[in-house]
Amino acid sequence: MKRSIAIALLLSLTFVTLSTDAWAQKKPKIKDTVTFAPTWEAAVEEAKLLNVPIVLHSHGFY
Repeated sequence: MKRSIAIALLLSLTFVTLSTDAWAQKKPKIKDTVTFAPTWEAAVEEAKLLNVPIVLHSHGFY
């Protein structure tokens, strides 16, 4: 019984140490790769200039 408690304590301390090191690392800075049109009219004008379709996606329709 005492041995299993000691093993569990050792494993939990190891996990806490490893997870703290992972959080200490800096997060990578994400570069903006896509620019979005500020208005629908600007998106339509840009799509016409580039001769490409407009892709529209919306979340939340149930």
